[in-house]
Amino acid sequence: MPIESIKKEPEFDYSRLFNITVWEGIQYKFAKDLGLAIKVISEDGNINTEESNFSDFYQLLLSTPKGQKYVDIGIESFDKEARFVNLYADCVFYNASTYFYGKKFYILVGIRNRTPNPAIVKKLSEELEIDYNKLLKAYNSLPTFNEERLISLADLIVDLFNIVVELSVQEYTTQLANKQKEEEIAKMSALMEASIIINSTRNLDELLKIIMQSAEKVMQAEASSVFLIDSEKNELYFEMATGPKEEELKKIRLKMGEGIAGWVAYTGEALLVPDVSKDPRFARRVDEQTKFVTRSIICVPLKVRNQTIGVIQVLNKITGQSFSKSEIKFLEALASQAAIAIENANLYEHLEERAEQLNKELKEANVNLSIEKLRIESIIQSMEDAVIAIDKDNKIVLVNRVAEKIFNINASQAFGKEVTNFAINPTVIENFRVVLDSKITIKNEVKFQFGNKEHIFAAVFTPIVSEKKEAAGSVAVFRDITEIKELDKMKSEFLNMVSHELRTPLTPIQAYSELMLIRNMDSEKVKSYAEIINKETQRLGSLIGDLLDLSRIESGKGLSLTLEEVDVVNFLKEIYEMYKNTSTKHKIILTVPEKSEIILFDKNKISQVMINLLSNAIKYSPDGGNIDIIMEDRDDKIYITVKDQGIGISKEDLPRIFEKFYRVQSEAVRKISGTGIGLPIVKYIIELHNGGIDVKSELGKGSEFTFYIPKIKPA
Repeated sequence: MPIESIKKEPEFDYSRLFNITVWEGIQYKFAKDLGLAIKVISEDGNINTEESNFSDFYQLLLSTPKGQKYVDIGIESFDKEARFVNLYADCVFYNASTYFYGKKFYILVGIRNRTPNPAIVKKLSEELEIDYNKLLKAYNSLPTFNEERLISLADLIVDLFNIVVELSVQEYTTQLANKQKEEEIAKMSALMEASIIINSTRNLDELLKIIMQSAEKVMQAEASSVFLIDSEKNELYFEMATGPKEEELKKIRLKMGEGIAGWVAYTGEALLVPDVSKDPRFARRVDEQTKFVTRSIICVPLKVRNQTIGVIQVLNKITGQSFSKSEIKFLEALASQAAIAIENANLYEHLEERAEQLNKELKEANVNLSIEKLRIESIIQSMEDAVIAIDKDNKIVLVNRVAEKIFNINASQAFGKEVTNFAINPTVIENFRVVLDSKITIKNEVKFQFGNKEHIFAAVFTPIVSEKKEAAGSVAVFRDITEIKELDKMKSEFLNMVSHELRTPLTPIQAYSELMLIRNMDSEKVKSYAEIINKETQRLGSLIGDLLDLSRIESGKGLSLTLEEVDVVNFLKEIYEMYKNTSTKHKIILTVPEKSEIILFDKNKISQVMINLLSNAIKYSPDGGNIDIIMEDRDDKIYITVKDQGIGISKEDLPRIFEKFYRVQSEAVRKISGTGIGLPIVKYIIELHNGGIDVKSELGKGSEFTFYIPKIKPA
């Protein structure tokens, strides 16, 4: 790398990297053993080592205050362009130099042979108040070196200086990497801790406080706030805020699109504003009303099922610095957890309301038992939630149709029998007992087998209290939240997986780019490092492309097709040429008809399909083997098959491989990187072409993906 480019943008603060204590120790040793005089000065004067000189002459000069000042050499004390410089008396030093991180260091090594000049000694003796005879004797015994020897020793010392600084750089780089790693671990730890706490409470105020405390703690922010959307008025209102102006903030409402928060709520996109004074979107009236000074903001949307329900924003770093892009990712991850938790809190609140309403209706049923009983039973039977009611003696008085199915109970046969007589989850039985004893409502989650898998139910147990304030029975409402929990888990796993997949290419990109910045390397190494960076950048771009495609599909925007006339045989030959030399372990075999077929389809999108299938075929056949690309022209469809000899897919996993985020959980697959979004996008693209895709596979023998596209020939 040219020195000029280093000067413009130094990667490090060299004065922090230069270990002056280590260098002065080396300088001291060389000066003592070789009789040299050595001194190092940086061009800006920030580094100025004490001269290592063990001659009697130099020590006598240091013996008086005037002498100390005389030999105190600074950056302005010598001609920096000269090869040999006179620093004091007639002591001439060789001026060697070297560059590090845009800074020039002058390494002064002496002393060169000279013709003794007693007159200089006489003058120094008088000016510095040093005994002339002692000073002359020391001057005559001063170690000197011929010019060639002095230059040779100076070059050696320059090499040692470079090594010391390089070692310091390596140490600093390692410390910096460790610090960044610790910060990422702290963020992930805080996110996990917040996630656990968030899912342990259903109180909305407590949830929001936990969210903001986590964000402020990790991001070292002055304040934070949560806005929720009032969909009826199309406005944002402060649901929760921290800092000294909380009460003033709660009085303020923003229109959708107004201010940073309104913009994020309207667009559904996260936003980092390093300096709000330079952003016209910032709503200054908020600061005017609260007298709070906002400098920088990170604001991210709170989304549930792709619908924005509010935003969370963090204001002003305590350190005065701006927020970073990595902190946006952390806040987005926290917001994702928070949005699900808010939805769950609303769900539990709804369940509680439903249970209370049911309790009220049951009380009213006592007035006119026959009529009200029929009405309530009709309501309960129409509910999608399971309902079981018992009396004070633990005998079943009501089981709706959903509860019959879930608990495998016949309502007519169960009426009047104790609930303990049936194979019901012990937690449910215990909750009925506690509710009858304490006359309090219990809300929790229960798990039990339903169908061929374990389900999770949000359960609310409410006492039926008589007019005498006695427990007359209890009613339980169960809502199946298995899908919500699985989605929560899948999103968390997906977040971790994508974070890992994004860091994987970023690590070599950062490492090799840093090496290229801090070292002068030959062109071959630069080319090699650039190729690695380019390869990892393409890998990163591919992952981001998949994520963007999935985002468009999830948001309902979908992917658009650009149909064009394509020769299918030539198209597959191009794909074959692209991939035939990508792996030394695999042999790509193309089988196509002799006759070409020209049809209409989106060439770029079908290329994306082929690249995904071929990449998977290579990736999931780690031991190598043949990979076949086969084209068949059947009836009114073109069939294309990609077949490998890899690890294969089990029968249990085959039905789910086109699901978003799903990955096979086998040990062999776990070692192979992936996000679980490639095949869903492939299926979506094929179906956009009115086609279909099928897969055949057997463990240990490989997989065969076949898709077809209808023949739509140009008019």
